[in-house]
Amino acid sequence: MKRLTLKRRLNGDCPDITIRAHHLLCIQGFQGYGYSEEFTENMELVIRKLRSRPSVSVMIVDSADEICTACPFMDGEACMRGDESVKGMDSKLMEILGIRSGDIRDYSELESELKNMEASLIREVCGDCSWIDVCLLHSDREN
Repeated sequence: MKRLTLKRRLNGDCPDITIRAHHLLCIQGFQGYGYSEEFTENMELVIRKLRSRPSVSVMIVDSADEICTACPFMDGEACMRGDESVKGMDSKLMEILGIRSGDIRDYSELESELKNMEASLIREVCGDCSWIDVCLLHSDREN
């Protein structure tokens, strides 16, 4: 596992994309719904980018990412829907995956770990997420 450092960045070892930790689960369960048309289109673009090249390097963060850029609830770097709740989901998933904010992994590695995650852990991370009723990941794990 790599961590992004200034030295590494200067040597050209930068991630292809930055993803907020809990968004890794959102990506798995996404079914085309979103806060706005712009948000949904951006989410679809990010997902296509990840799935078209599974070896894409992803920097995992616990702050705003490329998905957040199109969210109508972002106020700078803060989520107006409950920044502490969102950071809590990030923290829980990073703990489960054994990663820290700033770690860089290939998307294929992350996706493999997420596919094997137990439903109870997903529920622990997602908690009271407002998207749980339309989440493909959640419904797949319950059956």
